Amino acid sequence: MKVKKIQRKNWGIRSFLANFSWDIGIDLGTNNTLIYLKGKGVVLNEPTMIARVKKRRFLGLSAPKAKMSKPVAFGAKAKEMWNREPQQLEVISPIKNGIVSDMEGLEMLLDYYLKLIYEIPSPYPKLFKPRVIVSVPGTITEVQKRAVKTVMLSAGAREVILVEGLILAALGVGLSTEKTDGVVVVDVGGGKTEVGVVSMGGLVVGRGITTSGNDLDKAIVNYVRMKYNLMIGLNSAERVKIDIGDMNPEGESKKSALLRGRDIETGLPKGIKIGDTEIREAMILEVQKMVKLVSEVLDETPPELMEDVLKRGIILTGGGAGLKGMDKLIESKTKISTRAVEESDLSIIRGIGELVENTDRLNTIRLVGGV
Repeated sequence: MKVKKIQRKNWGIRSFLANFSWDIGIDLGTNNTLIYLKGKGVVLNEPTMIARVKKRRFLGLSAPKAKMSKPVAFGAKAKEMWNREPQQLEVISPIKNGIVSDMEGLEMLLDYYLKLIYEIPSPYPKLFKPRVIVSVPGTITEVQKRAVKTVMLSAGAREVILVEGLILAALGVGLSTEKTDGVVVVDVGGGKTEVGVVSMGGLVVGRGITTSGNDLDKAIVNYVRMKYNLMIGLNSAERVKIDIGDMNPEGESKKSALLRGRDIETGLPKGIKIGDTEIREAMILEVQKMVKLVSEVLDETPPELMEDVLKRGIILTGGGAGLKGMDKLIESKTKISTRAVEESDLSIIRGIGELVENTDRLNTIRLVGGV
């Protein structure tokens, strides 16, 4: 009885102290950053972009090599300036293919976003630094782990917990971390595509490639330039991909869209009408790389789990899962039932939310690392 009283007392102290600290979950995506706040849900969903003054480089032995750049805009405002910024400014995404590529830029971006989070009203003053759960790619290296942790600690975290994105996506679509059943999760993001077999809160098999939603946009840009001699921007390519893109191999729709850009020969504005068949043709080579990755993971899946995979099918998540017909194409190639979840771009942050709200579940999954 004495032990139980002590345990209850300690639990009560921890519960009381939790009122004076933050538990935050962050999905650091190449295209978007989402933040989950305990008790509040998803409180931020902004582009992972920052506009800043270009670094000035100095000559001379006594002068510093570069001056600290000054941020001008963050998130959606920075994205609006993308490819429209004046020469003295640069708009960058500090995350490339799911990996930190610009630590200074990411530090400034997270510092800004976390300040916004701290301004959210709370019944108790937040005296302690937050504990942060962060999604990371399954292929992350030790150096990349240290980079993520360093940036988070510099931005004000007291503890950093790293969890693989595929496991979080599985949690986000309601899959149990305690059962031995296996399920194939395909996460098509803006900077990477990952495929893995998740069972009992860990990855049995997992692989990733840098081919992603952004590469589909670039493929459309290249296709239009080669076929129509027209230069268009990535934003226009993304818009037409969302509006009429359809990878269904049996699709017979006759959709079309108007694309405007600059004629390469004359340099004058020009507009063309492009059909969904052409958009499919532009993207098919990049999409086939994703489908091949799914097949490779299935080839490596242990026979004991194949029965589960056949029963439960393939789960398609991530922003790229919203591409029409993507599930039908994977299903036609693998002969396994495939479905794209609703609001697939929120799957990972929902999984993070499960861990933030129920910290006991951290004991049921395999963590990448923490400090």
